[in-house]
Amino acid sequence: MSATLSNDKSLIKSQVFNVTTITFLGQFASYSIMSIFILFLTMPLAKDGLGMTEKEAYEFMGVTQAIGYMMPILAGFIIDKYLGLRRGITLGIVLLAVAYGLVYLGSSYVHVFGTTAFIAAYALIPAINALVGSPSSALVSKIYKQDEVGSKSGMTYYYMSINIGSLVGIGLAPLLMDSQYGVMSVLGIVVIGKALAALNFVAKHNIYENVIDDKDKSKMTLNRLIPVVCYLVAGYAVAFFAYLNPHVSTYIIGIGCVAGISTFCVRTLLLSGDDRTKQLVATFLIVVAIIFFVLYNQMATTMVMFTKNNTDLSLLGINLSAAQFQMINPFIILLIGSALPKFYSKYQNFTIPYQFSVGVILAGVSMIALWFGATQSYDTGIVNANYVGLSYLLVTIAELFVSAVGLSMIGLYCHPKMIAFAMGAWYLASSMSNLISGQLGKLVAVPQGSTDKIGSLHAYADYFFSMGEIAILAGVGLCFVMYVLQNALRRRNISIAC
Repeated sequence: MSATLSNDKSLIKSQVFNVTTITFLGQFASYSIMSIFILFLTMPLAKDGLGMTEKEAYEFMGVTQAIGYMMPILAGFIIDKYLGLRRGITLGIVLLAVAYGLVYLGSSYVHVFGTTAFIAAYALIPAINALVGSPSSALVSKIYKQDEVGSKSGMTYYYMSINIGSLVGIGLAPLLMDSQYGVMSVLGIVVIGKALAALNFVAKHNIYENVIDDKDKSKMTLNRLIPVVCYLVAGYAVAFFAYLNPHVSTYIIGIGCVAGISTFCVRTLLLSGDDRTKQLVATFLIVVAIIFFVLYNQMATTMVMFTKNNTDLSLLGINLSAAQFQMINPFIILLIGSALPKFYSKYQNFTIPYQFSVGVILAGVSMIALWFGATQSYDTGIVNANYVGLSYLLVTIAELFVSAVGLSMIGLYCHPKMIAFAMGAWYLASSMSNLISGQLGKLVAVPQGSTDKIGSLHAYADYFFSMGEIAILAGVGLCFVMYVLQNALRRRNISIAC
């Protein structure tokens, strides 16, 4: 009996180590390219960039991120109904390595075929990546299906691997881009990272035999294969069209997001009693989360370009590249993220609605920090980069109060029969925020070739102040509404989870 338990524990450790390893490698690769993406898009073709204007780059990034958040809903359905969890991850992780190999080739030929060569390859990513991201966390949950304490430990390791991978990727990619090897070396390590993740999972394929279902174990049939192929082809076609036509697709996707979120709101109103009341709270928080994510998205877009265009690039006396300031995000999450559960258990009246409120307010304050820093340098046009560091710190703490608890909020507040739809609404809110971010970024896009530092600084200052002001007012308003609402709910003996 003890030998069996020991074997079980050994197998679980192997399974979790494998998942965290592929997650580390995958996130290292993904954040390597995402940390320098806005810079890559705006670099001239002569330096292996795509030669976009800042306006085009902001809009393109908004659309790519929006598409990325829409695909997991469909991918989850495909995995549950046709593939099974392990087979879905295996297919996704192998195809993802191939897709990034094609992205590398496409980037190599932009001088010949223009940006279409890159876009044609990059459009493969969303549908394929959706087969890997969320399903990997679901696999960890399956490993610990009967062990709640172990599950929390496993998920902690999983999220640590995400942030360690992103920290290493964000730190290394800008150094490579600024080296003699240039941006193609960054794309090269992305391909290597994805390939190693694929090889690692495929090599350890058999260790998951005890956690997969019958669908995963059974052979694929033509009837099951056809919907999978249709999903991949349709996902590619949608992404390719959207990437080629970002201005048009912004409005098409936006209309779809609004329709989806509105439908969720209507279905919530059709509920009755306590179920409707609690889900209305979740609906309100989902809508407010759009404001937060618009500010959160600035970290990889306008904040990078602001740092590049209008700061001295010196953080606490250490010279960094513009993209490396993003390392603050995973570093702070690793530093204080694990302490939050103890904080929440100690302050149980600090419920999720209040957490959202504080998160939105902190995100607003992070923008005000940038505005204040800009106002101190109107005469030179060059800002002390410590203000940027402070902004990244504040918005990261805000992320822990909003993004980190968003999906758990869905599970706690929404009707059990509408969990999947509610998750979809959450992802649509994230998608919508990226579209908005892409359009807002165009307001501070510096024209190609411009050297007017003072003019661009004034534009950034107005932009960050407006965003900060709106977020702070929204956060304070949410806090007041939730205070009144929660008191009313308590009188009806309806508890709001912390």
